[in-house]
Parts: sequence; structure tokens; C-alpha cells
Amino acid sequence: MKEKTKVLDKEWILSQLEIPEELKEGYKICMEGDEYWKQGRILDAIECFEKALVFFQEKKAYKELANVLEALGDMYFMRQKIEPALRAYKACLDICENFEDELSVAIIAEKIVHVYRELKEYEKMLPYLNRLLDIAEKFGDAHRAARAMAGMGDVYAWKKDFQTAREAYEIALKIYKGMGAGELAKVIEDAIKEIEKMEEAENAGKD
Repeated sequence: MKEKTKVLDKEWILSQLEIPEELKEGYKICMEGDEYWKQGRILDAIECFEKALVFFQEKKAYKELANVLEALGDMYFMRQKIEPALRAYKACLDICENFEDELSVAIIAEKIVHVYRELKEYEKMLPYLNRLLDIAEKFGDAHRAARAMAGMGDVYAWKKDFQTAREAYEIALKIYKGMGAGELAKVIEDAIKEIEKMEEAENAGKD
């Protein structure tokens, strides 16, 4: 009886969402995956979403495909499957770009930046940080702009381009102060102090 109730609940939810009949099976698979996710059964959740991925690919349901790819990226990353996570996020990003869904592009770009940061592959963060900054400026999203500039500061600090790093950090600092985000401003101030130390050490090594 409980299993029947679950099925009925899914049918009712799908009817309320006005899901096209030909896509309902894919949504049911995703809902099952969500249930596994909530239970902490990550491998079962991944299996469901991978099935949903194939289903929505066959149906050319791109909005649903993007959502599934993002979910898979999150789950792969949680399991430390870095390359599959990146592939999923980048495929999702391509779909969002094709449909000019820039707010979703920003969300996925930030996730890709996070993955590359974890990998310490800082150079690869730059194109996504630049895209984030473009979107932030377009939509007047000060918080996202500050995060993008702070990320650029991190990249250029790693490249030992201290002047560019400082300039990026100072822009981020100005934005955070303007927003009254004191704790975030303090993080950037500490980063600026750190690159000043790095620069001094670099110059001392040249003497």
C-alpha cells in the first residue's frame, strides 16, 4: 500500500507541474533519485540520474537535461569523481549558454571555478571568472562581481602577478565595503597582506 501511495504522490506532483506526458517517466526517475539523495544513498541516486540523463537526451529535453547534469555534477564532486563532475558541469553550462540563461550560467560557472580551485588548477578558473564578472555587471549583482574579482586576485597571486592580483582584490574589497560585508572585506584585506608578503619575499630573493 505504501508503494502505491508513493506512485500516486508522484503522479499527483507531476500533474500539478503540468509535465508533458512524454517526459513524465524521466521526472519519475529523477524523483526516485532525489529520494535516494535524501536518504544518503548517493550511489543509487547517481544511478537514477544517469538513467534520467539518457532519457532526456533521447527526448531532446534540454531544460531537464541541464538540471540532471547539474545534479550529477554535484554528486560526482561529492564522491570526488572530479573529471566526471567537470564534464557534467561543462555540458550543463553549454546548454545554459545556448538558451541564453545567464543566471544559470553564473551558477554553473561558479561551481566549475570551485572544482578548479580544489584541484589547484588556478589558470583554468580565469575564463569562468571573466564570464561571471560579465554576468554580474549585466545584472548589477555586486556580490557575484566581488566573488569574481576575489577569484581573479587568487589566480594572479598564484601566477605571481602581484600588481594585477592587488588591483583585483582592491576592487573586491571596495565592493564588499560598499555592501557592508565586513567579514568578507576582512578576508580580502588579509589576502592583500598575504600578497604583499609574497611580493616582498620575491623581491628579497632577487637581491
